[in-house]
This record gives sequence, C-alpha cells and structure tokens, in this order.
Amino acid sequence: MRNPFRARPKSFLDAARREWQFDVFAWMLRNCGGYPKFIETPLVLPIEQHFPDRGMSGHAGVVALFRCVRDHAGMADWPCTVEPRAGKPRTTAGPDRLPVFTYDPDVLEPKAHIATFAHALSRYLVETFEERAPGGESLHEPAVELAAVFMGFGVFMANASIGDAHYDLNEGEFVHALAIFCLLRKLDPESVAPHLNPHLRKYLRLAARDLAQHDPSFQRLRSVFAVIPRDEAERTLPAR
Repeated sequence: MRNPFRARPKSFLDAARREWQFDVFAWMLRNCGGYPKFIETPLVLPIEQHFPDRGMSGHAGVVALFRCVRDHAGMADWPCTVEPRAGKPRTTAGPDRLPVFTYDPDVLEPKAHIATFAHALSRYLVETFEERAPGGESLHEPAVELAAVFMGFGVFMANASIGDAHYDLNEGEFVHALAIFCLLRKLDPESVAPHLNPHLRKYLRLAARDLAQHDPSFQRLRSVFAVIPRDEAERTLPAR
C-alpha cells in the first residue's frame, strides 16, 4: 500500500530546465541514429582502459589524448586536427577547410583537455544537424554542452565545469544531464559517482532519485528513432 505520508523527493532542477534537458536528449537521438544507436554509446571515464597513453607529454601527448576522445565520440573518421592556441577555446577551419581544434598549452590537467575536446567535438557534430536546438538560438550553446554529455563525456564536463567560466551550464545541470544519460542507458549512477569530484557525488544521487519519478519521459526517449534512414546515418553520424 502506498504510504500517503511519504514525501516525494524534491526536484533537483525546476520543471522547465528538466524538460528542456529531456528535449535536448530527444533532439540528439533524432539526429544521431535514434535510441537503438544510443545504447551503443559508452560512458567515457578517466581510467587507463579509456586513455592508455598516459606516459606521453607535450603536444604529442595532447594529440594522443585528442585522438582517444575523438575515437570514443565515434568520430575517428571525421577530418580534423589539433594544435595549441592562445585566447578563448574555439574550433576553426584552416586554409584547406580542415577543422582545427585548439587547446590551452598552459593547462597541464589531461581531464580538462578531455572536456575541452569533447565540447569541441559536440559542436562539430551539432553543426551537421538541419534541426535547430530546442529553445532556439538563445539556448544553442547550452545544447552544445549537453550534447557532449549525450556523447558519453558527462563525467568530464561535470568535473570541469566549476573551473571553466566559458560554460553556460552549471555543475548541477551537467550532473543532472549525466544522470539522464545513466538512466537512459540503464547504468547504475552509483557506479559513476567515484569518478566525480567529491562534492558532485551527492548531486548525482539527488538527481537520479528525482529523475526516477519521470519514467514516462524516459520511455518517450527510448521510443525515439532517427529522422534519417539508419543506413544513411551509419555513413554520416558518429560510429560506435
């Protein structure tokens, strides 16, 4: 029997931001092969299995790191290159129109570079969509950031958000999106928590507990299929 005195978990995000995140996941699903393709997406973690080239340093080390990120994103065949930069992080096209991903050579923490590259690759991917991001132009940048979580890099985006003022989403919003990713992939959020900054672990538990009340929203996401035929998606979208 249901206990009428048992309080419902407090909402982690307000309804508008929560529903927008669900809408962004649906947008990504429609444009990235649908739910059947999403379930192949790995949750990328700061472990040797995912990033084996830890002994490398300097530009060669960063290039190896970028290639790992690109591989995990399923974009190994997408033409692009990486080089050190000065100024604000950006993705540019070189003289031969090859996209150039830049990084801050003064940053020594590999995890920060991983978040930067994941963010840049999510922008590269989203720029191929014909469908606009949910919320219109004003929410395009936050949608690009959320796309990096959808692509499997939520742990890195959440951990990096507190030290990077360039992000539009805050750490709580990143963690909430990570919880959506885990529950949509049917992964146990508790298994992810040890890889988060300590103060974010409680956020993940609270977000997952709140999202457990929204099973119909997850069922809707699991019913989303690609907006283009799967055979065409295999040729143009990230491959797992």
